[in-house]
Amino acid sequence: MLAVTGCGSSGSGSRTDARPTPSAPSAPAVIRLPPKAWPADMLLARDGTLWVAESSLAAIAQIDRSGKVTQHPLPRGEGFAPRPYVLAQSPDGGIWYAAGDQLGRLSRSGKFTWWNDTSPQGNGPGEGDGVPGFPDALTLGPDDTIWYEHSAAGRKIFSRVDTKQGPTRITRLDTQFEVSAMTLGPDGAVWFTQREEYDAKQREGIGRLTPDGKYRKWPLPAGSTPGALVTGPDRALWFTNLGSINRLDTDGSLARYPIRNATYPSDIAVGSDKSLWFTTDHRLGRLTTKGRMTLWPVPDAEELGALVPAEDGSFWLADRKTDTLRRFTPPQ
Repeated sequence: MLAVTGCGSSGSGSRTDARPTPSAPSAPAVIRLPPKAWPADMLLARDGTLWVAESSLAAIAQIDRSGKVTQHPLPRGEGFAPRPYVLAQSPDGGIWYAAGDQLGRLSRSGKFTWWNDTSPQGNGPGEGDGVPGFPDALTLGPDDTIWYEHSAAGRKIFSRVDTKQGPTRITRLDTQFEVSAMTLGPDGAVWFTQREEYDAKQREGIGRLTPDGKYRKWPLPAGSTPGALVTGPDRALWFTNLGSINRLDTDGSLARYPIRNATYPSDIAVGSDKSLWFTTDHRLGRLTTKGRMTLWPVPDAEELGALVPAEDGSFWLADRKTDTLRRFTPPQ
């Protein structure tokens, strides 16, 4: 089902696009979201607008360069509560989001264009080409449409969506696994992390999907838990893993960089210095393409998740435990 709505409510406040974007120099260093917002994902647009998926509030926050917060409650259709958990840049401005069985676009003016799955079968239908199912990850694909995936009847379905055509299937795989992140790779294909593949001896891996629907998987060592994923400045894929940051060449070569005193790193992005930056617990980390790692504790942070880099070398960091956004510049 497709619906188009506007959103005019607003409020005030007091972690993939990995490309560096302009900072908001006049914004406060700390922006407090409403209690129990649970900022699940975050984007910084080229005009300095900060977008935040407030999962527990079923809303998306739009924050201008001065720090003013405008709340956009998601439209409510049939099915599960629309709790946004992943955002993607829209090629024509605004953002795309996934929220339960809802897939949609929010414009800068506050207008929603969205689809949901109204099948009475409940969780996991989505067999038709015109419904989104329950998307787990989004990315801007090589054809300037948003690519996403969902599961249906024991199969993994990859689709694309734009505001004119709506959801359109790319391919359906006769297997089932969890996707936690997707990114446009250096080779024009879409790459993604996959976990818990059913009936497979090797459960974790990195997948690749071409525009014509050809799929390939690179298995990871036992005990891997791939999470956030980004294309690096060296034309390799970089992703968070259990206690480490990993690098995968497009030919399948894998390197692992352990993180000191860390279990589950959260997010990863490319900074303005062409290094890989990541969050883990209360720290921000930097990893060069040569393998040198540095960690900084962020004052007052408790549980850092999403991060976005700015051109001036600072970072916006989402503190999930305190419902706070923090702008932090690592010491030189």
